[in-house]
Amino acid sequence: MLKITLLKKHHLINRLNKNLNEKVLKMYQITSRFMQQESFRSKGHSGIDFYMEEGTPLRSIRDGYIEKIVDYGNQNVGKGIFVKWEDGKTAIYGHLSKFGSFKEGELVHKGDLLGYSGHSGNVVGKTGNHLHFGLKENGHFIDPSSYIQDIQNMNINVVQKVVETKLNFLDYMNQHMDVLSDLKLHLINLSDNTLLIQIGKQLLQFISI
Repeated sequence: MLKITLLKKHHLINRLNKNLNEKVLKMYQITSRFMQQESFRSKGHSGIDFYMEEGTPLRSIRDGYIEKIVDYGNQNVGKGIFVKWEDGKTAIYGHLSKFGSFKEGELVHKGDLLGYSGHSGNVVGKTGNHLHFGLKENGHFIDPSSYIQDIQNMNINVVQKVVETKLNFLDYMNQHMDVLSDLKLHLINLSDNTLLIQIGKQLLQFISI
């Protein structure tokens, strides 16, 4: 069993970073801005619409608590989550396909999963898949444009953590290859062919480099 060489590790890092960059560059297209009034609207838009494939994870972009969870059926925002931020503003995530595990009144932190994008409620378009992101302050809708980048980046930190976890695992494996190699030789030399020993042999064969 050979240790992971610096060249191999460099190749793996480049591949992981490439995947990360593809995630970063895949921004969510804005299809409707605040106060924009398309032909199908009777008044200006109360938020910003981001086109997203159905099932895109939606995350809180600020610390706060779940103020309200709604399901208006095929009306309004359909499935929606209202997050009360620490500064008093309320962020509205609309047209979800599925809620996360949070309940009303529970605390949320930046990056926590709220639900998944979809096309519930009153939507226009061939598929209608998008996130309606609205913002209220003192009971009135305000322009959420200053938070566009936060929405665009809400899943990037998660991808970065995945990359870091994979690299840490590689480092751990590299540091313990000698021990694993000795263990593999020991298992191979064992005459006992119980299910546990078989599993151990197969596992060590799987992680061999």
